[in-house]
Amino acid sequence: MLLDKDTDGLEYLRWSMFDSPDKKGSGFRFMERQPVLILDNIVAEKKMILNIELGYCSESYANKIFLPTMDSHRIGKAVRLRVVSAAKKYDLISSLIVRGVSRIGVGGKTIYFDTDDQKPRGIFLW
Repeated sequence: MLLDKDTDGLEYLRWSMFDSPDKKGSGFRFMERQPVLILDNIVAEKKMILNIELGYCSESYANKIFLPTMDSHRIGKAVRLRVVSAAKKYDLISSLIVRGVSRIGVGGKTIYFDTDDQKPRGIFLW
């Protein structure tokens, strides 16, 4: 049986959705499993279509977009999603909290979360 790395361990999402824009395959290689599996589980439950804006960021891409050196995207523990609908934001945030996510950022059209246990828990407004 041929292993498809892009869907390995996932039901709905693909690892390539979390690639750094400058490094094909980096989502599979460097993204932590926990945040991806959490999102895949939410998609399975809620039947959501997600617009993932940012997952793993390579050092060169992170520097290009001015991410701080300790940013969780650099180590594959953060995800930023574009979410416009208030109802979808509510469903996503409540689903993240139920699954134990304790760091969530909310903006006008953005939901951010990470599973970086080296940072304090909280809900942040962008």
